[in-house]
Amino acid sequence: MEKYVTLEEYREMWKSLHEFLSHQPAGQPSVHSEVDGINLPLGMTTVLEAFRHFKVRQDDVWMVTFPKAGTTWAQEIISCVMYDGNLEEVKTKNTMFRVLFLEMNLPDPIRKAKNFPLIHEIAEEMPSPRVLKTHLPGPFLPPQLWEKKPKIVYVMRNPKDVVVSYFYFLKMMNPTPDSLNESFGEFFDRMLTGSAFYGPWWDHYLYFWEKRKEPNILLLRYEDMKRDLRGNVEKISRFLCKNLPAEKLDAITDYCTFANMKKNPMTNQDYVFAQKDSPYLSMRKGIVGDWKTHFTVAQNEAMDALIKEKLHGTGLTFEYE
Repeated sequence: MEKYVTLEEYREMWKSLHEFLSHQPAGQPSVHSEVDGINLPLGMTTVLEAFRHFKVRQDDVWMVTFPKAGTTWAQEIISCVMYDGNLEEVKTKNTMFRVLFLEMNLPDPIRKAKNFPLIHEIAEEMPSPRVLKTHLPGPFLPPQLWEKKPKIVYVMRNPKDVVVSYFYFLKMMNPTPDSLNESFGEFFDRMLTGSAFYGPWWDHYLYFWEKRKEPNILLLRYEDMKRDLRGNVEKISRFLCKNLPAEKLDAITDYCTFANMKKNPMTNQDYVFAQKDSPYLSMRKGIVGDWKTHFTVAQNEAMDALIKEKLHGTGLTFEYE
């Protein structure tokens, strides 16, 4: 992506987008779209149209997550592994230039003013092997993904912590009047009904949970990564057929701790996305169990009932603390 834009220019484009969003009237439908009953962010119709004809490569690495399930964390580990543990080279490129987010289209007026191409056009020009990421639900992904069968890493996180992390993240990334004024209780209700961006978390999770035994799919859990980061770095290395030596796995593990990533401008993305003087940052706490400081007793009971209903009989369970 650096062929088309510097990090500073990209930051300015996102400042323009945030300015655009902040001046939208409350209840303005133009800042999101609905496709097949799924609420999606601005610009997704262009992405979905491109995905119908997107040319997947067999040596691609795809990372798929529901938002705030550990995306930035996992993508950095994957990128470090794909760079064969060459951290000196990794440190020279921002994570968004190493891992292309396929939904990162800007509104046409902003994009065209900067002569910035559509994201799928950038993806087509990327050299192999590409590392690509998306939050889109499984049914919306390119048909060739299931024909070419590239490596797919799917990351999931307990839904209670996802609710909390997602709530704060949208305050930073989607600063519309609706988002900024939305209370935690209101957002919780949207997550409970599946009307937040990218749809019901349970459908998103279960689509890939049911494919977990396919050899080209690696399913990771945020809570496992917190408990044993080194083991998961090694698991990712083996899955990507890199089989890095112990010293490189150790170095990647240290580089990709939450504390180190949060203070690293090449990984935390605050330089591009965080607003001046805003309390909302892209990497907040990185812990398991933060939901306990936010959920009321009634909210916890409602989420427990939903989890029991949606996951019953699937074998999918989570750790919550």
